[in-house]
Amino acid sequence: MSLASGHKGRTSSVMDKKIHENPRYSRVSSRLDTGSSMSKYNRKVEDVKNNYKFKQGEIFKRMKVSTFVQLVLQVENYVSESDVTGLSPVPDENEEEEQTLPPTPGSDTHRTCDSRFSEVISGVGEMDLKNNNVNVPQTVTEKPPKPYLLLDVRDSDAFDQCHIIGAVNFPSAMLSRAQNYFTKTVLEYVNKEGKIIILYDEDERIAHACSTTMIERGVDNLFMLSGGMKVLYSKFPTGIIRGPLPKLCLVDNEGKVSKAKVKAQQGVQPASVHPMGNEFTEDDLDHLQDTLDSLLESMAPPTRVGGMSRAQSNMSQRSATSACPWK
Repeated sequence: MSLASGHKGRTSSVMDKKIHENPRYSRVSSRLDTGSSMSKYNRKVEDVKNNYKFKQGEIFKRMKVSTFVQLVLQVENYVSESDVTGLSPVPDENEEEEQTLPPTPGSDTHRTCDSRFSEVISGVGEMDLKNNNVNVPQTVTEKPPKPYLLLDVRDSDAFDQCHIIGAVNFPSAMLSRAQNYFTKTVLEYVNKEGKIIILYDEDERIAHACSTTMIERGVDNLFMLSGGMKVLYSKFPTGIIRGPLPKLCLVDNEGKVSKAKVKAQQGVQPASVHPMGNEFTEDDLDHLQDTLDSLLESMAPPTRVGGMSRAQSNMSQRSATSACPWK
């Protein structure tokens, strides 16, 4: 019996048979890069439509989340390398003998707490009292200022729950004032050479209008984090955001809240009471560096010789070759 006996003159072929899609593997995509295609273009357009709010005539500049993470890593590595610790004075050989001697009326033991406090705040140490020619080394405890100011334009309650590490709360309601709409911290970065201001929120709903308002009020060195916390978490899930994420950042490409992401957020401490505070740890920086390397490796096109592009091979050495890589 032929294959065409039951189709009234039509010839059936195995290649013409439709393959039904298994819903279990509907989200699994091929790892084989076959070049540009219409399906890739449609996915990119859909991603921009869901995660970004581009508008015609934007007067501010955008910063990609990968660029922001690179900036964070370079600044944190530079600041950690430039920390200066104080030097302790060299112990005297006769220190034990001096301690065994009975105290004299003019010795250190007869000074009161008030005199000690006044000497400390005026920068006078024990070596200065014994020998005026000895210079006591000073300890530098303050870190150098960062070249960027990260502003969270959401309200204070949302900021206390969750925010990007190193961010400062600057509610959007501040910009509705007629005057004194910038805080002292913001004024230290406005149009300063070698410094920039970065605004962000959850998904650009608030940051877009705030960026436009600040540009109109004369802030030229301003950037908006493109995609906000939603895109940042999707590309860098660990090491950059502190606290339980809002549900808006846990939505997948289909507009549904991911149950796996919601389960992962259970038990996470709010950012305001986090034991590590608002500073990066070594583990955070390691996670960011590993994720950034994987992201740039997937984005950069490979060269003909070897499997890695030139940009990828030099990626880990950028922070070490420049003293101030962000300038």
